[in-house]
Parts: sequence; structure tokens; C-alpha cells
Amino acid sequence: MLVLEAVPAPGRDAYKQLRARIREAPTWEWANKARTRLRHVQRPKGGHIALSDAGGVLVAHIRPKTPNDLFYLAEKFTGRLVAWFEQDLVAINIQFVPEPPAPKRKRRRR
Repeated sequence: MLVLEAVPAPGRDAYKQLRARIREAPTWEWANKARTRLRHVQRPKGGHIALSDAGGVLVAHIRPKTPNDLFYLAEKFTGRLVAWFEQDLVAINIQFVPEPPAPKRKRRRR
């Protein structure tokens, strides 16, 4: 899994700016009603990007369906951040986090 952090300039809120900008973006759409999952229009079944706020810092967990989707979502999302918020961001950090192990299934007693 890939985790991106967009660190805003002082006095800015990257999370709020991105949520406001997605409303008018033709290539991105919300994947859930809570508007915390972002999906690219050209690959609707290619996974999603889970967004969260950490004190104004935008944290994006990229959750692809296939390894090719990981590259595609990371490239498109990072490119949009740079194009839209070049003057508002101080840094974009990328972290490679291993997938957590799947929880073990519990057996039911009969």
C-alpha cells in the first residue's frame, strides 16, 4: 500500500482545499457518500484513494485492485496535487507501507 501526505504551507488546509476542488474536477469522483474515498473516472474498478485529515495535512491511502492500478492512481493523484496546489503545498511525502495481514477467521462452535 502507498501512503501520500500533502503538507500545506502555514495557514493552509490541504484536506479542505482538495475536497473543495474535487467538486469541479471532471476526472475524479467520490466513491462513497461520506466523501472520503476518491475514484478516478477512467478506471472506476481500479481501486480508490482513502482520504483523511491530520490537522490540515492531507493523508491519502492508495488502495488499488492490481499492481498496475497502484501506479496509475499514484501518478494521477500526485500530478493533480502538483498542478492544483503548487503554491499551497510545502511537501508531498510518499511512504511504502506493507499491507496488514488479513484477520484470521474465527470458527464457530457447534
